[in-house]
Amino acid sequence: DQIQRSSLDLIPESHRIPFKSRLGSILMKKMDPDRLDDHLFEVVSLRNSSIDSVPGDERVSMAKMNLRAGMKAAENGSFDMAEVYFKAGREQLGDAGWKDEPDMTIQLYSEGANASLFCGSLDTMGRLIDEVLAKDIPIEAKLRCYEIKIRALTAASDWAPIIDIGMDVRRQLGQSVMRNKPVPLWKIMKEY
Repeated sequence: DQIQRSSLDLIPESHRIPFKSRLGSILMKKMDPDRLDDHLFEVVSLRNSSIDSVPGDERVSMAKMNLRAGMKAAENGSFDMAEVYFKAGREQLGDAGWKDEPDMTIQLYSEGANASLFCGSLDTMGRLIDEVLAKDIPIEAKLRCYEIKIRALTAASDWAPIIDIGMDVRRQLGQSVMRNKPVPLWKIMKEY
């Protein structure tokens, strides 16, 4: 660690971030897949140090690497790091991701919302979920976001919206939904 710090101190401050990003890029290209997987967090973090300098043709592969790192961090229970990787992946794709890479974009948003839920960043979680649900995409692609939203409402013991969401999802899937009409108490007791 001290050798790394000392060698990094030799690099002028203005060149450190581009150096780290370039180092991450070289490692991504030169490492064999198994070794890269072992050092995924370090390599992706180095490459993310200068997100703006990533060329357009590398943005999709960087978003994939951030998605991979985010999923691995979430599997290890490090949701704060997962949140950072998912955000970097979304930034790499930008708004064009919805058109060019819709599946990856949905996954970056939904898994980012899940990580935000575990970190207690409920505003971020809600914003990410709302963005996915507002898109004109098939209901099947939105199911993970509905699941996360229901889990957040369950944690808050807010039951009424959960039922509404469940009925709305069933409706969108083309399944039958109970009518929401009052039932007399004597009828409930009779059936019980």
